[in-house]
Amino acid sequence: MSAPDTGLSNERTALAWRRTALAAVAGAAIVARLTFGRLGVVSVVGLASAVAFAGWILVESSGRYRHQAATRLRSRDRGGRAPFFLAAATMTTGMVELAALLSAIG
Repeated sequence: MSAPDTGLSNERTALAWRRTALAAVAGAAIVARLTFGRLGVVSVVGLASAVAFAGWILVESSGRYRHQAATRLRSRDRGGRAPFFLAAATMTTGMVELAALLSAIG
């Protein structure tokens, strides 16, 4: 077993993932607020799914942090799940905004 990393890169990476998850929720909340008048509950569902995806990102980032700090070793690599859920949260927010734009046109 190798010695734990004593640098700060692990902490910076964990904080960056947390900021990214928070930004995804903030973006979804803004879109939900701006589109609620046109879409109603659909915008709230988009916000709820983005919050769920961001929660998963937070769980994954904290697990990755503990694994890299060697306080808890994972049995296997997660294989890019956090970036996948980040993309899903972004896509959900974009779909809600696209639906609002299409409803304004039609």
